[in-house]
Amino acid sequence: PSQGTGALFRIRLAGGSTPCIYLSPQDPRPLCHPAIDRALQLSGAGGPPHVKLTVEWDMSTKERLFGNIQEEVVQDAESVRLQQQAHRQQQSCTLDECFQLYTKEEQLAPDDAWRCPHCKVPQQGMVKLSLWTLPDILIIHLKRFRQVAEHRHKLTTLVRFPLRGLDMAPHVAQRGQPGGQLVGRWAPWQPPLRLPPSCPRDYLYDLYAVCNHHGSMQGGHYTAYCCNALDGRWYSYDDSRVEGVREAEVSTRSAYILFYQRRDAVSA
Repeated sequence: PSQGTGALFRIRLAGGSTPCIYLSPQDPRPLCHPAIDRALQLSGAGGPPHVKLTVEWDMSTKERLFGNIQEEVVQDAESVRLQQQAHRQQQSCTLDECFQLYTKEEQLAPDDAWRCPHCKVPQQGMVKLSLWTLPDILIIHLKRFRQVAEHRHKLTTLVRFPLRGLDMAPHVAQRGQPGGQLVGRWAPWQPPLRLPPSCPRDYLYDLYAVCNHHGSMQGGHYTAYCCNALDGRWYSYDDSRVEGVREAEVSTRSAYILFYQRRDAVSA
């Protein structure tokens, strides 16, 4: 630290929800600021919680310290490289792992707290998505982008999905009850919703088509892999070009939308 740093530069929180939030360089703990806490909560998944800071220098001082501004190159510290390496994009995962993350319980942020009707105090509750029923045709849309600040980046993670025998039973909410299936937890004044005992319990699915996207977030090209219902073979569809494809080549990094049919569904 040098004397008079307040006159040399100002530190501004970049990308925050409130514009022009400045931190004091003289503060021994400048990051202990409510705006920093808010930015950490909004940093998103896919990496460690982080914030971006902009240092606004006095131009003459900056030129004197760093030389030619046009040729200025700022080298990242070693800790930045290590963090990037630890949180680099995952190379592959299974469709089962995607469903586990989709139905994982998460804690709401303080700003999303709900007001308890009894104690009247905001509560930082938990939220969880659950699969209650499944259709005959199951369409799975893979998230192929990551939001980083104001920019979106395409994800090329290889999602390994089965062509036959996708078992969805582990991902359906456990709610079996004698004489019916109880859905969710209900308040004392609300009647419970029960599904009929005849609700299908066979959750095995077979893949019959894949929509692929090739390119970036700015543009690209779509192709498809489809299984012929007559001969059971897979074919690649690229505009007017159709050719056979091996089953081992159906699962690729370009897979975008998966189309499954429940095994016990009656074919039209």
